[in-house]
Amino acid sequence: MDQLTNFKNAHRKIKFTTKDGLKGQLFFVQANIVRVMVNSTGNFNGQATIPKAVDIPTLGDETVASGSGAQKVGTPLLTQDFLTAHGESSKTGLNTDQFHLEFDQTSGHFTINDETGKVYFKQNRMPTRNKEKTHLSLRLPSTPETYYFGGGMQNGKYSLKGKEIAIENTNRWTDGGVTSPEPFFFTTSGYGILFNTFTKGRYDFSDPRFIQLTHEDPQLDYFVILGETPAKLIHGYHKLTGLPPLNPLYSFYPAHLNAYNHDYWFPVSPDSDGAIQFPDGKTYKEYQPLNPKSFNTERPGKISFEGQTMVPNVYGTGHVSFTTVDEQGDPVSGVWESLNGENKNYQFSARAIIDRYHQKQLPLGWFLPNDGYGAGYGQTDSFAGDLQNLSQFSKYAHEHGVATGLWTQEQLVPPNAQNIQKGERNLAAEAKVGGISAIKTDVAWVGAGYTFGLNGIAKAAQTLTAVHKKRPFILTVDGWAGTQRFASVWTGDQAGSDWQNIRFQIPTYLSAGLSGNSNIGSDIDGIYSGDNPVIQTRDLQWKSFTPLQLVMDGLGSRAKDLGSQFGANFLAINRFYLKLKTRLLPYLYSLAFEARTNGAPIVRPTFWLEASDFTYGGSLNQQFLCGNSLLIAPIFENYQLQVDGTDLRASLYLPDAKTTWYDFFSGDAYEGGQTISDFEAPLWKLPLFVKAGAILPLANATEHPDEIDKSQVELLIYPGGYSTFVLYEDDGKTTNYLHGERQITKISQQTTLSTVKLIITAAKGTFAGSTMSRQYNVSLFLASEPTEVWVNGKRLADADYHYGPRMLEKFTMPSEEKSDFAQTEINQGNFLVVSLKKVSVKMEQTIRVVL
Repeated sequence: MDQLTNFKNAHRKIKFTTKDGLKGQLFFVQANIVRVMVNSTGNFNGQATIPKAVDIPTLGDETVASGSGAQKVGTPLLTQDFLTAHGESSKTGLNTDQFHLEFDQTSGHFTINDETGKVYFKQNRMPTRNKEKTHLSLRLPSTPETYYFGGGMQNGKYSLKGKEIAIENTNRWTDGGVTSPEPFFFTTSGYGILFNTFTKGRYDFSDPRFIQLTHEDPQLDYFVILGETPAKLIHGYHKLTGLPPLNPLYSFYPAHLNAYNHDYWFPVSPDSDGAIQFPDGKTYKEYQPLNPKSFNTERPGKISFEGQTMVPNVYGTGHVSFTTVDEQGDPVSGVWESLNGENKNYQFSARAIIDRYHQKQLPLGWFLPNDGYGAGYGQTDSFAGDLQNLSQFSKYAHEHGVATGLWTQEQLVPPNAQNIQKGERNLAAEAKVGGISAIKTDVAWVGAGYTFGLNGIAKAAQTLTAVHKKRPFILTVDGWAGTQRFASVWTGDQAGSDWQNIRFQIPTYLSAGLSGNSNIGSDIDGIYSGDNPVIQTRDLQWKSFTPLQLVMDGLGSRAKDLGSQFGANFLAINRFYLKLKTRLLPYLYSLAFEARTNGAPIVRPTFWLEASDFTYGGSLNQQFLCGNSLLIAPIFENYQLQVDGTDLRASLYLPDAKTTWYDFFSGDAYEGGQTISDFEAPLWKLPLFVKAGAILPLANATEHPDEIDKSQVELLIYPGGYSTFVLYEDDGKTTNYLHGERQITKISQQTTLSTVKLIITAAKGTFAGSTMSRQYNVSLFLASEPTEVWVNGKRLADADYHYGPRMLEKFTMPSEEKSDFAQTEINQGNFLVVSLKKVSVKMEQTIRVVL
């Protein structure tokens, strides 16, 4: 059927007009990316449509978007205009060195295939107008074998086949909600699509015959990204909207967040609702003054103190008994908390929290003592005085290896830069004088999403980068396409003490990663409640294998204190996983580099290693890969929970029938391609498996990045087949990596029936602080003692290597701690240990083991 009235193919662009008056053009913008632009005017300026007004759901939460303004042009979705045509015109369509686009001059249908004839994309319908003729829709063919992924942070799901999803900011942080939508998806057919728009959309993948794609947009401006792997399709999205940054090393450590210039603490009886014990041995309850910016004016439980009306920091109407009260029953003594412990309130200060982390030997990388929501960061009578207070806190934090930041509910620029008032914001001054390098753009400010969220994080990144050479770190919610080039995302505010939060957050992480947001995290055990030690511990365990971990204190029924609020055993287990993560930092940081350079997310679905209907279909929502070497199957429900916290994982799947997986904690071997049922998991044990062929670079256990010893690296090797790993290093602090200051070391292992050969290639590149020589401690998992060990062509004597059990270290802990976990021995199996002492990183090292 004829659908075109005009057609032209010249200058590497195809232009056409449809019978109903739509005008269009399409062309390659890169060798594997086609741009299609259709509207009724023929004006193709490449600008994304911005909605004049957006209805922002608040779901009764008055904080949402309370500080945001109108949607407007600011930061573009695309990194450039992408209006220049690539490739060449041919008689039947367009060609690049990788793909051929064949266009039907009568119908307007087109297909894209590679040089072998394999079809990657087919469009067999022209775009159509809706009945009101206010926006266009695109319908594409599908097959029952095709699966779909992406759409941004789709809470609770990552496999989209059979589903209809919203590409809109719903501000729902729970299962089924959407908080950082993206007009991008990809398929198992070999293509992905990015729409250049800021308008709301609906993607319907429910019909096996076709998919329906709609935005509230009078034009269609979309990119067809071609590639044979998910990583290539995600990287194509990155090429259009921006590469994810390498976050500073401190961001991989836990963050502590609270408002330390806001609340008052009153002594109460230990049985009072919300009572928390402090180091002085007394129990206190937290209250905050009524303040519209705190959104607390309707909260029950009001009291009066020193002429101020106050309410509990968390909702609750339980029994409260103040130790001393006046005739009206209000407390007569209370302490206003602070950042630096002035006014005899040190145990209620932000500094004291840093001290407690150090005393408990818990890792801590960054700290947000707040500034918004009525908190501020100083108790002087001026902005300048408060800024100095922030500076003093940042100095103390930095002396303890901890970076500082702020969150916000309002704009970051004061109305009058020459006369800044107390309580106003000036991000440039907070960075330059206050010493911060991180910012959390909270929902009150960027909750409007779309252009507003993108403009906000772009402005924050620009300001922080301009002030100093420190690598800026921005955490945000309610993002859009392009968010990943400026910020990391977190999953929003969830309740604590809830198995449901673990269940739906795992696929939420996967959906974000498959949408190009590799830097993702959330609050450990949510931000509310927090009185279930088993759920807190299980949540922390799996999140220790993800990029970001937040400790959001001050809003729960218990202090969010990384397990120490529950006793020595929980604290010891929590510390173990947090420090294990610090040991894995070289692995995780290298995965972040991989995400930036080829699109592979850090947190990956099981189908990354085995592509099948079973792995694609969403049946494995509650397990994930960290890189390609580690598989994590969290305890996410009360399945057969025992009093001591022991449980079973009902089922988990180990992919790839051609490989072997090892229990990381016991060394027990399991063949891939099978489901494991009722896997035993004592409270301390996360179901964690390592793949045969894994190369895991490990650092020393640390509490903050300044303690990392670059002169030593342990290589934990699980031999199997042939595999490689690229160890990436830079200074972890500045933006110098953007200018090539980095070091890359390729490590490979090859295993046969008789030998294992490990090659550490010469490192390429350098950076400030890099080491020219180091000690490689190589640990190879072997079922039997080797007969010979050779290093760089020289056979080692028996005394020069060790073979035997590897006992997993528990790391140091305060001597007064006594816990069951501290007495537990974790034997990972037998390992061959060889040390290459102070070898040049610029020279290749070879180890050959004869079995």
